[in-house]
Amino acid sequence: MARTLTHSAAASLTLLLLVVLFGFASAFPVSEEKRAAQVPAASYVLALTRNAASQQRSSTVSSRLRNFRAVAEGPTGIATALPAYHDVEYLADVKVGNHKYSLIIDTGSSDTWLVKEGFQCLDANHHVVNQLLCNFGPKYKGDFPDGQIPGQHFNISYGSAGGPFLNGQMGYADLTLAGIEIKKQQIALATIGAWNGDGLSSGILGLGLPGLTEAFVGNTPADDGVQNLVNYNPVITTVSNQVGNGIFSLGLSRNASASFLALGGVPQDLKVGDYATISIDKMDKRFGGTDYFFYTMTPDRLVWNTSTQAKEWRALQVIVDSGTTLNLFPYDIAASINSLFYPRAVYLEQQGGWFVPCNAVPPSFGVQIKGQVLWTDPSSMILQQLRDRETSYCATGIGAAGSQPYILGDVFMQSLVAVFDIGPKMEMRFAKRL
Repeated sequence: MARTLTHSAAASLTLLLLVVLFGFASAFPVSEEKRAAQVPAASYVLALTRNAASQQRSSTVSSRLRNFRAVAEGPTGIATALPAYHDVEYLADVKVGNHKYSLIIDTGSSDTWLVKEGFQCLDANHHVVNQLLCNFGPKYKGDFPDGQIPGQHFNISYGSAGGPFLNGQMGYADLTLAGIEIKKQQIALATIGAWNGDGLSSGILGLGLPGLTEAFVGNTPADDGVQNLVNYNPVITTVSNQVGNGIFSLGLSRNASASFLALGGVPQDLKVGDYATISIDKMDKRFGGTDYFFYTMTPDRLVWNTSTQAKEWRALQVIVDSGTTLNLFPYDIAASINSLFYPRAVYLEQQGGWFVPCNAVPPSFGVQIKGQVLWTDPSSMILQQLRDRETSYCATGIGAAGSQPYILGDVFMQSLVAVFDIGPKMEMRFAKRL
């Protein structure tokens, strides 16, 4: 879930014909020196829960994270309104103190937070509403086990104006994640804000870098800015220091039992194809200089095609964000990809996105990194659970963002293994799961 930068500049389907796939794959041969070195085996692996979001959700509109007012068919067949950017989310069990909570895995933000008992729910206009509308899972009871940080608070916004936002307290607690005990980790307890919950998760496990943390000195969130920002080591930095090699990996899958978070490498029995390796981009800071914020990269190009048409876009800077379901691109790119569905996707103004008959044929879509094309699984290009109420069409996996950052979300990450090396190399590696 891409969060709003408050202290730096914001960064930035398939006709199943083997001849097409072979033609594009062979056009960019991958030499041995371009393939990533062997990724170490991880000693700490956590299975993730894939939530298909069958719970009732409130409707929070964000221009960056598109909110589709559509019908999702849950296990009981009851239609519920769901936002597309949360059509599928991946949850990790994290022990905080003596209790376990389900938190959303999010590489697009860095703060780990839980909703605190007594949370005050607001709407997008900051009006108090019934807290059931925020729809959290179990709330955290009590205070920070290792103490609250005096004179410091939590203030975060996700997306852009009108998107979810939270304020709260900062403090310390012992966490257990994938069997690793993390002593006195700084986290946040959310006490007030607008949220678009799922009825299951109690907060977010932020896996982003220190440059995205959102702790501020003082007691007035309205006055927050770079002048009172306090960066700290988030969970993934602390864990990387403990494990020693700065590597973690995510395997997101449509198969409910096949998703994982691995700390220190990848699962020992994991079978993948060749890794494509790319550096994490630094971004400009608001008042000069550069730093690492999002997991930002600039692929060689995006490619999409059918048996009769092939198109591309070169050097688009994107972030890799497990907290967003859709791939979000500039409108022209998104419109072009959606035009190649068969039948052609239609843009529904009332939904703010593209929809197709649920049995439509998607074009091939791939991301080329150092000459290697990572093809998206066709099944990820049509969101079967997210349907327009009037047409019964399904949402496509490609949406438009009005501004940077552009996003490769779960549609891209599903069926891949994503390796994040935040040690000295500062790079990402991607490989197809076999």
